[in-house]
Amino acid sequence: MSEEKNYNRKKVDSIKRFLFVLFLVMFAVPVLFCMYLLLRMNSMERKLDELSDLIQDAKVVSNPIMTDTTEDLASLDYDAYDNLGISTTAQEQTLTLSDDMATELDAENITTEESGSLTKTFSNGKKVYLTFDDGPTTYTDELLDILADNDVKATFFCVYNPDETVWPAYKRIVDEGHTLGMHSYTHIYSSIYAGKDAFIEDVTAIHDFLYEQTGYDSNFYRFPGGSSNTVSNVNMQVLIEYLNSEGITYYDWNALSGDAVDGTLSSQALNDTVMGYVRNNAGDSIVLLHDLQQNPATIEGLQDLITMLKTEGYEICPIDTDTIPIQHVKAATPERE
Repeated sequence: MSEEKNYNRKKVDSIKRFLFVLFLVMFAVPVLFCMYLLLRMNSMERKLDELSDLIQDAKVVSNPIMTDTTEDLASLDYDAYDNLGISTTAQEQTLTLSDDMATELDAENITTEESGSLTKTFSNGKKVYLTFDDGPTTYTDELLDILADNDVKATFFCVYNPDETVWPAYKRIVDEGHTLGMHSYTHIYSSIYAGKDAFIEDVTAIHDFLYEQTGYDSNFYRFPGGSSNTVSNVNMQVLIEYLNSEGITYYDWNALSGDAVDGTLSSQALNDTVMGYVRNNAGDSIVLLHDLQQNPATIEGLQDLITMLKTEGYEICPIDTDTIPIQHVKAATPERE
């Protein structure tokens, strides 16, 4: 009888174990799998946001805004000339423009040909402003070391980085004589450009954060995606008017490396692109570079870039209040009564 009880007890225990395993398979495993899927989805959403930013930067590069002054012609991105019907050489650019635009250009500087195209001979500028967006990152100290070794000052359009280990870089930028600019708090386009209030909130947040970290009252700004971005839900003129009312100057660029568009480019390829812009620009060059955590190629090639610029006689400067802004979209001129 005792043996039969032991047998039955073992059988019951076996059934209990089976039911427990069955419970895990039917309930616990699906729950864990769902949690895993949620984590993967969050990771993919972050990557999609980053990809969206990179795509937007690429759109801005390939779709510069042409305005109605001769100064603005010099600020166009040369990669986009083919799309505008513009041919380029090292010292001369031929611009095909509408009759309405032609009448607004300075006749003393531009000769109108019978074909309707306009020709202008540019003199090469000798000032180059190296600007770094999206930092600081774990590479920023290395970047600053290279600048210090070469006695070069640059401009940093910074965002908020939640990694507190890089926060000392904000103050180091200021302490070492570089220009500290604002590039948004979140760098999330859908949030920044949701409306005027959202934009003001973001600008205020990054301004106050930078002031807390450095004691520096920054009044330099770069729009995420540039002033000619195509994703803003509010008219860019409204945002430009707000910055102007606050005494904040915004800067776009007329030279770039493409480091945020293609992460596979070598440092030499990035530098070659930059030098192509600088050599062909009508005047001084504001160069768009990035301090990206996922792409150290810019920093790896920075020494060579500085050497090339100095060898060719360019003066490398930080943006300051005397720097003439390059702006893809300018503030609207009030209508005269």
